[in-house]
Amino acid sequence: MVHIKDCYYFSHDSNAKDDPKCVMLIEQLGPEGYGIYWILIETLRDQPSYKYPIALIPAIARRYNTTAEKMKTVVGNYGLFTVDENDFFSLSLMKRMEHYEYKREIARAAGRKSAQKRLGSGNSTGVQPPFNDGLTSKVDQSISNQSIEDMIPYAEIVNYLNLKTGKNFSPKTEATVKYINGRFSEGRTLEDFKKVIDIKCTEWLGKKDRDGKSLDNYLRPNTLFSPTNFENYLNQNQKIEEPKENGPTILW
Repeated sequence: MVHIKDCYYFSHDSNAKDDPKCVMLIEQLGPEGYGIYWILIETLRDQPSYKYPIALIPAIARRYNTTAEKMKTVVGNYGLFTVDENDFFSLSLMKRMEHYEYKREIARAAGRKSAQKRLGSGNSTGVQPPFNDGLTSKVDQSISNQSIEDMIPYAEIVNYLNLKTGKNFSPKTEATVKYINGRFSEGRTLEDFKKVIDIKCTEWLGKKDRDGKSLDNYLRPNTLFSPTNFENYLNQNQKIEEPKENGPTILW
């Protein structure tokens, strides 16, 4: 059963149309194909498991005045969806919703903790305040944000980098904490951080550029976790190229 109050939200990148998979989709099926893609994503968003039966694709097609063949093409031909025995789903949507649900649960827990604290201090009047759907006091929001940050695995991320590189970065450094917070706020996960670390360690660890400078120096949080670099590294083809004459291009 769909929860109506949750239907208005899911994370959507403004540049989704520029993803190579979507570019190919638009090239071959035009704007109609791109529209079908978002109809399918919105349909998945409304499902409790974020999955939808393949057998019901014709029903969706009839509802939105297109053909089952076109919808099946969008589902199966562009790498935008994953298909198992009975259902199709979007790993990207699942990852975004996992992050959203995590933040929402932390906010709920912080709200309960705040309410208990107020009751314990004797500030409660005994009157139940009206339900506030979507409006949170600055104090409660601050508590929620702090609770979320408390749950981010700074130490696990930095320790993994140290383990892979033999270095000794601190998970408490202000800049490192800021970069990790930023990526988590964008919906990135612990697995994303480990993937970036693995990719760049494979490419740079123990290697030098043509000038003899060590590429190990770039294996550091402020290079790996900065906004533009992280996005580029995460989506990098894992085929490692030979170092170029002037070393790697570092985006600051």
